[in-house]
Amino acid sequence: MGADLILRPLVPDDSLEALTSLLHRAYAPLAAMGLNYTAVDQTVEMTRQRVRDGRCLVLAQAGDVVGTITVNGPFDPRRHTWARATPWYFRTDVAHIHQFAVEPALRGRRLGERLFAACEDWARTQGHRAIALDTAMPATHLRRLYARWGFADVDEVQWDGKRYRSVVMVKALQPGQPPTVADAEHHCALVRTLWTCIQARDWAGMRALYADHAVTHWPCSGEWFLSADAIVKANAVYPEGWTVTLQSVDALADGGVHAVVRVDHPPGVFFGNARYRFTDGAPPSTGPRIAAVVEHWATAEAPPAWRTAEALGGAYRRDPI
Repeated sequence: MGADLILRPLVPDDSLEALTSLLHRAYAPLAAMGLNYTAVDQTVEMTRQRVRDGRCLVLAQAGDVVGTITVNGPFDPRRHTWARATPWYFRTDVAHIHQFAVEPALRGRRLGERLFAACEDWARTQGHRAIALDTAMPATHLRRLYARWGFADVDEVQWDGKRYRSVVMVKALQPGQPPTVADAEHHCALVRTLWTCIQARDWAGMRALYADHAVTHWPCSGEWFLSADAIVKANAVYPEGWTVTLQSVDALADGGVHAVVRVDHPPGVFFGNARYRFTDGAPPSTGPRIAAVVEHWATAEAPPAWRTAEALGGAYRRDPI
């Protein structure tokens, strides 16, 4: 079964035009359902971008590509701002499957399972604990298929420009405790999502990450923000012209998260050290939310004359700007 097919990575000699046409054919039944998946009508340039961002595998038959799938490692909050709709795509231990298609005439030969298994093997070799995908909630036939392959629902999202809501599904790859919304890496992913929303000026997305009565404290200015709405408003009304760069996110032993943020707001540069605490995410909640934050902000500046590298000896300075 499928012995005449070769599973291999996409190579430069493969035609992206032909790959795009395959995607259009495979997704045509979903388009007929009114589901505007990206692959329904994506351009060749979009195909090029999506395969460039991940590892694209193809099934080839007599030189023709008749199946494809793309697997990605963790998305980068600085480059893939669209992924902020779900923290699962900002976890460092979860890979992701996208752009999956099989030639319609070859369906029923379990070629999809073969493509998925290759992605799972790759994800395991990279040390990932799980692999994720998303699909339209109304596409119940696909959801049933992925469930048979071991995927379970973990989140719902509304992607920009889509006429449907999507469900995020995850499959554990490693033995032992599977990744959950209660673990340390998910808390870190929430913080990555938070700062991606802030940089994107996605205030609704930011608000969704906080518990209603979350508290944020800025000790350097003595300010307290006593609700999620107040926290979001303080960021939304901040004078424009700034760019946020999330420099690090680390889990703490007590269950919290520490993050370092840089803000470029000409002519100034600012650095923030933040500590986050979370709700437990117990039902009926859909997962943990940010409950408390302490942020210490400092302005980048040159050291005084008495603390220069020349004055101290055995020291040096690198301009943070």
